[in-house]
Amino acid sequence: MNKSKIISSLIYKFAERFSVKAIGLVISIILARILAPEYFGQIAIINIFVNLSQTFVEGGLSTALIQSKKTDDSDYSTVFYICMAVASMIVAILYITAPVIAGFYKNTGIIGPLRFYSLTLFFSAFNSIQYAKIQRELKFKQIFICSIISTVISGTIGVILALCDAGIWALIGYHFSYSFINCIAIFTVVRWIPKSRFSITSARRLYSFGLRMFASGLLTTIYNDIRPLIIGKRFSDADLAYYDRGQQFSSLIALNIDSAVTSVMFPVLSKLQDDKQRVGEVAKRAMGVNALLIFPAMLGMAAVAEPVVKLLLTDKWLPSVVFVQILCVAEAQIPLTTTNLVVLKSLGRSDIYMRQEILRRVLMLLVLFVSVFVFDSPVAIAVGFAVSAWIDACVTSWPLKKLLGFWFPNELWALRKCAFSAFVMALAVMVIGCIPIPLIPKLCIQLFAGAVVYFACCYLLNEENMRFMLQTIKSIKNKKAEDSL
Repeated sequence: MNKSKIISSLIYKFAERFSVKAIGLVISIILARILAPEYFGQIAIINIFVNLSQTFVEGGLSTALIQSKKTDDSDYSTVFYICMAVASMIVAILYITAPVIAGFYKNTGIIGPLRFYSLTLFFSAFNSIQYAKIQRELKFKQIFICSIISTVISGTIGVILALCDAGIWALIGYHFSYSFINCIAIFTVVRWIPKSRFSITSARRLYSFGLRMFASGLLTTIYNDIRPLIIGKRFSDADLAYYDRGQQFSSLIALNIDSAVTSVMFPVLSKLQDDKQRVGEVAKRAMGVNALLIFPAMLGMAAVAEPVVKLLLTDKWLPSVVFVQILCVAEAQIPLTTTNLVVLKSLGRSDIYMRQEILRRVLMLLVLFVSVFVFDSPVAIAVGFAVSAWIDACVTSWPLKKLLGFWFPNELWALRKCAFSAFVMALAVMVIGCIPIPLIPKLCIQLFAGAVVYFACCYLLNEENMRFMLQTIKSIKNKKAEDSL
């Protein structure tokens, strides 16, 4: 595959993720300043059920479309019909069960919002096919443009509703309008509509891979949402809002860097699946670049969590600081875990993927059980997640020892230099935080000093992935200079 196309796709995916999230963060901050934390707890509960439903709607089929060596319109149309049928069924179920869900949480205010928000499942069903086509073709520039437009318009709608004292409906309006507008925007680019009839042959072939991915995705979704589910039930809406806000800050950078890298690497590795040596080389590089960016981002965010929350969200959100710090430590393992999982998916080993997913979730649920019933606090649940996340990084690497010849100890050793540099950077930032100066100047100094210390350490240690990135940027500049002559 063309290296320049891969790099171009990465650039556009990074631009899309971070521009959208930057705009989304601004919108979220505005909404958090206007609305009470309890409303964010309510939307977190609604998202639990909608996210779980989306896993059923997709059913692992969009992943199967991307992983397949060849696809035709019959495959896309078949997936479309299946996803829309499942979405219709689940929307009806959520409509009927909304009062039961509200009764479980003793919060009747979420009945109407849940019923309305569930309609986004139709947009998700259609978008799963559109995104599969774009990802297969590495056309991330189109996603970048559509996401920007959708975020700006939906954010404006959400803020207007919040200013009109719409409460929970301001958040529903924000998320619902994004799903709708993004679906329309992507359609104007892809311009795909089902042209073929439902194909049993296509369904069987795609489900042979997709069903295992669905089972794995379902386990992941249940585990990711079970913590907010428990916090929302055992504690207050405000506690859930603080936890959810901490999770949002901790995942803001990590998940978006990781999403950009893995969105490009999955179709690339899928095309290389017959050459395991090449898959291993590309995977190691992707993991290294991911860690080079995510390690300092996570440790740095943990170090400046309090001034950032105080500055952006005001003092009423300070209880979320401890969650930001703990969950940043948890999210630092993302480069290892997701690279391991992407390799398995790209090699078509959904059988190993599913068995491994079961083992991972059993271990994680054991840790969660101890966190809930022994310590019984939202903070303990967050600590338990951090512990299980790093166990997860180890477990996901086991199959790679046989398939590619490297696993968790090798991965940690390969990433030792950027990990050490990130740790030194975090210590420097924390020391600066003790200086008695105004909040904004202190935060600016911390960010600047942190970046300087991190890159200085990487340079002195001759960190390989930083050297690779600098060489790549230099080669791109030289190519552009040559093209302009």
